[in-house]
Amino acid sequence: MRILITLSLLLSAGSVRADTLPKGLTPHEIVDRANKSLRGDSSHANLTMTVVTPKWERQLTVEAWNKGRKMAFIVIHKPAKEKGTTTLRRGGEMWMWMPRVERLLKVPPTMMHSSWQGSDFTYEDIVKADSIVKDYDHRLLKKTPGSPYDTYEFEALPKPDAPVVWGKILFTAGVYPDGWVVGLKEMDFNERGELIRTITLSEIKTLGGKRVPSRLVCEPTRKKGRRTILEYHELEFDFPLEDSFFSLSRVQK
Repeated sequence: MRILITLSLLLSAGSVRADTLPKGLTPHEIVDRANKSLRGDSSHANLTMTVVTPKWERQLTVEAWNKGRKMAFIVIHKPAKEKGTTTLRRGGEMWMWMPRVERLLKVPPTMMHSSWQGSDFTYEDIVKADSIVKDYDHRLLKKTPGSPYDTYEFEALPKPDAPVVWGKILFTAGVYPDGWVVGLKEMDFNERGELIRTITLSEIKTLGGKRVPSRLVCEPTRKKGRRTILEYHELEFDFPLEDSFFSLSRVQK
C-alpha cells in the first residue's frame, strides 16, 4: 500500500559532494531502499488507520498484502459497517469490492486522485507506490551525521513526460552503518511549488525482523487540523505469495 509506501524534508538545495553518500549507494538506490522498506519483495501487515479532522475522528482496522511493486490486496476488518471492503491492485489497475451492496467496482482514472476511504491518501498513492523511484530523478541536498543513522535529504524532480502528480518531492532517509535504509519524511509539492502535504515517519521498530518506521502521519497543508495516521502493529516480509492470491475472485470472497 502506497499506503505502504514515499518520504522527505525541505532544505536548501546547495551542491553536495558525491563522496558524502554511503559507500556503494547512489541517491536513487537510497530512495528505492527507503520506499521498499515497508513492503519488501512481499509483505503482510496488520495496521490501524486513523483519520482526524477538527470535527470528527474515524479509525479503521486494516490488513494488507503486497507483492513486488505491482500487486496489493487491502481488507478492512473494522468498523463493522466497513467490514469486508476490499481494494485490489494489479499492475496499473484497481478494483473495489463493497460487500454491503455486493458490488465490484473498477476504479476509473477519474477517481485516482480521490481520497481512499476518507483519508489523506489517494487511490493513486496505492497504484503508484513506486512512482518516486521510477518517475523522478534524485539529487542529494544534505547529509547530517547522527546516531543511530546518518540523515540524507534529497530533492526528487519528475523525469521528462513522466505521468506524475507532484512537481517536486523533498525526501529524507536515514541510513544505518550496515546500509539499512528507513524513510523519515516526505514533502509533496505541486507544479507551482506549493507544499500540498507532509508525511512524517517515526517510531522505528523491529517488525518482521527488519527495522521499519511503525507510524506514518500524513498532514495536508491546506486543511488545518486534519491528518491521517497509519500505525503498523504486525509485519512479515519476503514469503512466497502466488500471483493468484491477487485475484478478482478472492476480492469477492
